[in-house]
Amino acid sequence: MTISVKKVTGIGPKTAEFLLEKNIETAEGLIEFGTEMLAEAPGFSPGRAETVMSAARQLLGLTKLQKEVAKSAAGGKSKDKKKDKKAKDKKGKGKKDKKKDKKKDKKKNKKDKKNKK
Repeated sequence: MTISVKKVTGIGPKTAEFLLEKNIETAEGLIEFGTEMLAEAPGFSPGRAETVMSAARQLLGLTKLQKEVAKSAAGGKSKDKKKDKKAKDKKGKGKKDKKKDKKKDKKKNKKDKKNKK
């Protein structure tokens, strides 16, 4: 399925021209192009670029997992390494593990409160 970049909400004639100069003609190509690169387009900020990228993903029906796969394939990494690590940690844990972690945290908090007194 090929969708023109012009169909993406937030892409106007000037941005489409900018993308065409970069050989980006489709919504798929726009996603591969990346948020940081789109933020360099005239009139774009990182926030606006992310909003437009979200619209492109939504237009293509990409899920969050597919977004991560596409990002990995493009060689991009998130700027927020803490979020990446938390997401990775949460992926591998089941409900039982999460409950155990919560119990450990509660016990630790109780000990911390007792030590403060």
